[in-house]
Amino acid sequence: MEQDYTKQVDEALLKARDLAQKDVLAAVESLNNIEKLTRLGADMKSNTRVVQYMTKLCFEGQKWDLLMETIMTLSKKRLLIKMAIAKMVRDAVAMIDKMPSDDLKMKLIETLRTVTAGKIYVEVERARLTSMVVKKLEAEGKLDEAATMLLELQVETYGSMEMKEKVSYLLEQMRHSLVRNDYVRATIISKKINIKFFNKSDAEDVQDLKLKYYDLMIRIGLHDGNYLDVCRHHREIYETKKIRADPAKAASHLRSAIVYCLLAPHNNEQWDLLNRIAIQRELETVPDYKIILDLFINQELISFKGTIVAQYEKLLRRGTPTSPDTGIFDKSQEGEKRWSDLHLRVGEHNMRMIAKYYTQITFERLAELLDFPVDEMESFVCNLIVSGQIIGAKLHRPSRIVNLRLKKANVEQLDVWASNVHKLTDTLNKVSHLILKEQMVHKNLDLSAAPRA
Repeated sequence: MEQDYTKQVDEALLKARDLAQKDVLAAVESLNNIEKLTRLGADMKSNTRVVQYMTKLCFEGQKWDLLMETIMTLSKKRLLIKMAIAKMVRDAVAMIDKMPSDDLKMKLIETLRTVTAGKIYVEVERARLTSMVVKKLEAEGKLDEAATMLLELQVETYGSMEMKEKVSYLLEQMRHSLVRNDYVRATIISKKINIKFFNKSDAEDVQDLKLKYYDLMIRIGLHDGNYLDVCRHHREIYETKKIRADPAKAASHLRSAIVYCLLAPHNNEQWDLLNRIAIQRELETVPDYKIILDLFINQELISFKGTIVAQYEKLLRRGTPTSPDTGIFDKSQEGEKRWSDLHLRVGEHNMRMIAKYYTQITFERLAELLDFPVDEMESFVCNLIVSGQIIGAKLHRPSRIVNLRLKKANVEQLDVWASNVHKLTDTLNKVSHLILKEQMVHKNLDLSAAPRA
């Protein structure tokens, strides 16, 4: 049964305040009885006041060991009141920055982490304390230890934590996972973040979180070689209000989005995204890249050596005064790989165009059109056939001919012929019916006009 000990608490706190001027330890011990009384009497308000005042006396009296001992003792009491402990922990967290030395700060943090372990009602405070320890470990260069400690927090389950703070912790977990080259864990953590959160507010801190999220996602996408996702991430960054306000950054991300979309293997999704980018009015700010984009949309062959290398290699790899380098095709190993991927994408585009107009083509002629040596062309076409980008194509090595149309079986040809004949007879019947209808109409008109004459 709840009881009210407000008067007794008021008297005890006044006595403790006067006693603390002479002896802090005695003042704190004098409150033990009233703390027990209010705790067992389930007087939450009074117990909270007593507990908070006990820690306050220790802090103001600069009795640091007593402060930590008091926090530990109060958190282990029988029938403790959760609200009182939660408020005591919050007050203690606020004292950390006011501690005179770093050693005392860390000692208090470790004491509070011990107290909050396994307690749901102080999970947010534990997360903040852990974040402080992680920052210190990271500053000391203990990255693996810091990452292990931070990844232990399951902040996505913390119902009392604000969404913005929760996203911030998840992004830090992603960053530490990437520092350890644990891309699988980083990908799993990224799926815990609802990207709709970034679109609910135009506040600068939310936009900063959005930019940080997509920067990390770009790193994951590049590691996995998923160029289409990287393109989408650059487009999301481009659509951010903060980036739009800076024309140089906006143009840079738009150029990157175009290039990564071109680097993505051809499929329905990539083709749809490519066409959606092509109709954006903002492409006027990057006219050179718009021309390259149009090359891949137009149903014409692209000469890799004669067009891409001769006219656009400098633009793509080193940049120009009006169009800075994107860094995608730099001289690093990854940059060289992306440049070879661009060559493959040009070859795939050309192969699709050739398949539209040729039923058979020789190895030499195909290698000439694709800008590949004959041996490389053969393996390139085989890969396209295996991946299903060219349906029904076959290589006839003895005659050195590529058949780009699948030869139909006799039964299939008969079925097609029968279907065509059926369509023809239906059309003839329809035309015959319309002719008879017109004849009947004119005949009736002539009969109706005869009596008048």
